[in-house]
Amino acid sequence: MKIKHLVSLLAITAALSACNMAPDFLKPTVTKTEAFKEAPTDKELSAKETGTWKVAEPSAALPRGEWWRVFGDEKLNALVEQAVAGNENVKVYAARVKQARATAKVSRSFLFPTIDNTSSFTRRQPNAVGRGLAPGAPLAIENDALTSFGLNYELDVFGSVRGGWLASRLDAKAAAATYQSVKLSLQADVADLYFALRATDRDIDILNRGLTLRQQNARILEKKSDAGDITELDVASSVVDLENTRSQLHSAEQRRAELEHALALALGKAPMDFAFEKENIVTKIPVIPAGLPSSLLERRPDVTAAQKALEASNQRIGVARAAFFPSLFLTGSGGFESDVLGSLFQWSSRSWAIGPLMTVPIFGGGRAVANLDRSKAQYEEAVHVYRGQVLESFRDVEDSLSRLRMLSRQASAQYRAEHASKRAAQIAKLRYDEGDLGYLESITARREALEAERAGVEIKRARLSGTVQLIRALGGGWDAPATAPVSLVPEKKAEKKNG
Repeated sequence: MKIKHLVSLLAITAALSACNMAPDFLKPTVTKTEAFKEAPTDKELSAKETGTWKVAEPSAALPRGEWWRVFGDEKLNALVEQAVAGNENVKVYAARVKQARATAKVSRSFLFPTIDNTSSFTRRQPNAVGRGLAPGAPLAIENDALTSFGLNYELDVFGSVRGGWLASRLDAKAAAATYQSVKLSLQADVADLYFALRATDRDIDILNRGLTLRQQNARILEKKSDAGDITELDVASSVVDLENTRSQLHSAEQRRAELEHALALALGKAPMDFAFEKENIVTKIPVIPAGLPSSLLERRPDVTAAQKALEASNQRIGVARAAFFPSLFLTGSGGFESDVLGSLFQWSSRSWAIGPLMTVPIFGGGRAVANLDRSKAQYEEAVHVYRGQVLESFRDVEDSLSRLRMLSRQASAQYRAEHASKRAAQIAKLRYDEGDLGYLESITARREALEAERAGVEIKRARLSGTVQLIRALGGGWDAPATAPVSLVPEKKAEKKNG
């Protein structure tokens, strides 16, 4: 085969390699609504869903912003940064992204020829009988030196190789989106744990103050009982109230220890080597802007991961279709062979061979048909997984908005109840001191005031946690800019070329 014929064959092959047997990918439609039903509006009106569908436009590469900064807590900011850098689960998914990208590079390598070299040198004593001579006939020692280059290239006429590479690239993008989802969940978990710890610290502070007051009151009552001013029932009631408060304090301290251990794990640290200082601080509750657009959901990395998996399934339909057509290979070899090492690279020692190789599927027991049916079924499954993921994301946001709306109303009612219970406790104490009220009624009023204050702390924690859950459901903060796409995961510059 002349060189010009080989060049012509390669040119034709390159043109045919653009063929892709995969069906045209149609972006799936998803529920269309301008705003969430439970989203706050300026007039507290609810926007109704239209019930129609729109073309999906996932935007996982858009920045989510440092959403945790809306809480204005520097210690929370530092914890989130430590968690992203040290959490082992995040590192696991980062490694999976690297694996997926490396797999895509392996698939891409099949688009190019494989060239290898074989070199050998053999020195042997031939057998006279094997050469048809008399036994013991003298034969000279033979040498054989060889160096040869081999070429193997699959002419991707029907796009099976290219389709496999494209599917692998999409798998890598899905892995990157999953990594982002895991990272977002970790950030939300750290914020949740932090707010739970701070709420528990406030709860412990309230219980400590209540315990001190009850201890002082118990001593006063014992003196009054010794003097015969009150009955033993009042003393016993004060002891019950004191020990109940002490029990609640121990329970809160145990809860705090468990939260501290969970936070240590999220940060990638051993619980025995981690201690989080107690502080009675108040974190502000951020204001959710009116009319949150539903387009924010398109940043959710789990939605993007589902779509990339769907696109990969579509490409694999093309790979399965290509199995019905012939496979064409170009093979060749060339090199030098000589029985004298010194003359190995002389022009007379050259040898070469080149030619096409074609395999045609004739009978495979229905394997190709079954593989195509499986690929189509996998694509169908991926469509439903994607749509289900979108619907679930809407549910998550609506649940969070509804929860925050109800908690806001509950907080207002609890605020009034807390102030009323404190006033009632003050009045009950005054009346008890004046002898107008029994001790049991007085202690009941104080217990109710304590529980009301603790309930207020718990509601605030729930509101902070609900805000975190809303941000998790939205795929990030609501004030992140919708421009300047960023890489899903950090990668070396050399890796960006090959996706």
